[in-house]
Amino acid sequence: MIPSLDKATMRSINQFKVLYTIRDQQPISRSDVVRETGLSPAAVSGITGKLIAKGLLRETEGGATQSGRRPVLLTLNPDGAYSIGIFVSVGRITVVIVNLQADILAEHISEFEESDTSPEAVAEQIVQAIHQCMWKTELTRSQISGIGIAIPGLVMAADSMIKFALNYSWRNVHFKEILQRKLAIPVYIDNSVRCISLSEQWFGEGKNVDNFIVIYLAQGVAVGIVVNGQLYGGQHGAAGEFGHTIFDPGGDLCRCGKRGCMETFFGNHSLLEKARRLAREGCWQTSTPLDELTLEEVVARAMDGEAALVSLYREAGWVLGIAVSNLIEIFNPEKVIISGKGTMAGALIEAPMRESVLGSLTENRDSLADIVFRNWKYSDTARGAGVMVLQEIYQFAQSRLPSGAA
Repeated sequence: MIPSLDKATMRSINQFKVLYTIRDQQPISRSDVVRETGLSPAAVSGITGKLIAKGLLRETEGGATQSGRRPVLLTLNPDGAYSIGIFVSVGRITVVIVNLQADILAEHISEFEESDTSPEAVAEQIVQAIHQCMWKTELTRSQISGIGIAIPGLVMAADSMIKFALNYSWRNVHFKEILQRKLAIPVYIDNSVRCISLSEQWFGEGKNVDNFIVIYLAQGVAVGIVVNGQLYGGQHGAAGEFGHTIFDPGGDLCRCGKRGCMETFFGNHSLLEKARRLAREGCWQTSTPLDELTLEEVVARAMDGEAALVSLYREAGWVLGIAVSNLIEIFNPEKVIISGKGTMAGALIEAPMRESVLGSLTENRDSLADIVFRNWKYSDTARGAGVMVLQEIYQFAQSRLPSGAA
């Protein structure tokens, strides 16, 4: 027997349905909300009335109908709540402020001081970046409902603990507590791929798609998995560390300590290290000191036809294609979205990836998903972190809005 949900949980679920429906189809009448959500007219009327009172929704008049009456339509109130989204990447902190519709109102980028990457030092740099971004708006701290942090690494959903973040050599860090102590604002933390998956689900290629996969090409590699419209987190909220699944047990040493992980073939960190190794071996030449070589230069030289680097990216794309085909065979998604800084390589990696996918799938081509190669920006991931906060507002609007937000 399936246990019944308590009333508070049911109210949250129903409110979530109503807000999502209005967000996706606004302007929309209450009768259409009833039809789309399956809730009763009384339930929809009660929920929308409370959300209007809280300032999250507003009413507008639609065009005249055949009867001459103007229907009352519902839309989100963009100024009903605000959140801050932050993406902490290698060398950079990207901050955005978004409204209830996740429109970006302000953006600020700070260069990351890597001389001290202790949790306290990074937290202080985040605080300063938030202040810089806030100064670009007329918003006050009391109007911010929460702060979302997207960070590369293994994040445990239950307590937002960062189990490990290889870019900063962090292990078992309660970063949420450090930031909340400094900011006195609710903080939510998740890894980068789940934040970018939320962004894709709300506004991007995943909108109105119930089953899709995001492959996030960054320093490492991770996947976001959306099943039946829900972001899959696994038993402890740590699903998606696809970059540390093994492709070649005898391959290169991965940053995680294993050999031949997927990350060692098409993660940005590994591609840059391989490009340096090829330069040391005389396979290509650069005037840049190798310890100062950047991924941007490697990609640019490959695009100019540097044979050794073209070959490097062809191998990366080929193995990426095998990874994509494996995910398609397992999950049978409608879409596979490839995102992250690694997409800057464009056709260098995309073309061999698509060729490899077609050669790796079974003969049943019905399982072939729509594969989308995204033009990624840093603000996409930061925006997804802001959406993480908005989801809390959507589900728990009665208790999570700060005073003065409505």
